[in-house]
Amino acid sequence: MIAVAFLSVAKSIMAARLVGAPSTDHSSGGVSAGVLIEPVAKADSSKPDRPSRLAVVLAFGGAIAVAVALVLVAVVFRSESGGSEGTPVEKPTIDFTGIPQDGAILGDAKAKVTLIEYADLQCPGCRQYALSTFPGIVERYIRPGNVKTEFRGYPFLGDDSLKAQRFVSAAGLQDRLWNLQEALYRNQGAENSGWVTDDLIRQLAEDIPGLDVDQLFADAESDQVAQLVQEGVAQASADGVPGTPTFFIAIEGEEPYMLQSGLTAEQMHAALDDALGS
Repeated sequence: MIAVAFLSVAKSIMAARLVGAPSTDHSSGGVSAGVLIEPVAKADSSKPDRPSRLAVVLAFGGAIAVAVALVLVAVVFRSESGGSEGTPVEKPTIDFTGIPQDGAILGDAKAKVTLIEYADLQCPGCRQYALSTFPGIVERYIRPGNVKTEFRGYPFLGDDSLKAQRFVSAAGLQDRLWNLQEALYRNQGAENSGWVTDDLIRQLAEDIPGLDVDQLFADAESDQVAQLVQEGVAQASADGVPGTPTFFIAIEGEEPYMLQSGLTAEQMHAALDDALGS
């Protein structure tokens, strides 16, 4: 198996700064939260017949093949977005009213299937999923209580990634993470352009029912939130996440398995249907 290489760098996430890391894709090679991360992969632990039934799980022939696949998908997403900010979307694409939230979890806690999403709030591919594919998943699987989803931030693209992640993690302390995450994607700016401003966050937060904005800003600078972000990066490393977006499905009592990158909405639905039928 390919070795996992993680090297510590001088500044920690507690300082709330990232070393500027020029990137040409959204693989996770580069500096993230005080850790130099090389693209890696984790062995598939899904059921042996699952890939042949739906072809939604990567056939892990080795770490390099998986990393290259994620890099290629990220390059496509970047190319489609022109490397710049998307057009702001004024109205929310999802109504979260009536759906339970608990920290980073959206959906019924008793749901036996969990869709795990690793994302960077600056990633155009993550934005595309959040605004185009995810609303359908919410209405078809999460609102009825069949599936819950977990947001795992992986802020490796730069300073704006880390700042955005601190604020969505802080919103999670008030069970409003998914509301702020969706709002930030709707207003995503050019990578590392300084688009994640206090004014933008305050403006978006004030439109979220039940979110105490002053508490949000206080929590975003707290040691508790810094620890949450750091733990998220460590979990991504442990799970062998090569880039964003990356998805896993966890069925109660089984090891999570990684989904193939670049799935369409219909393929995501098929993967969830398969998991629910297991």
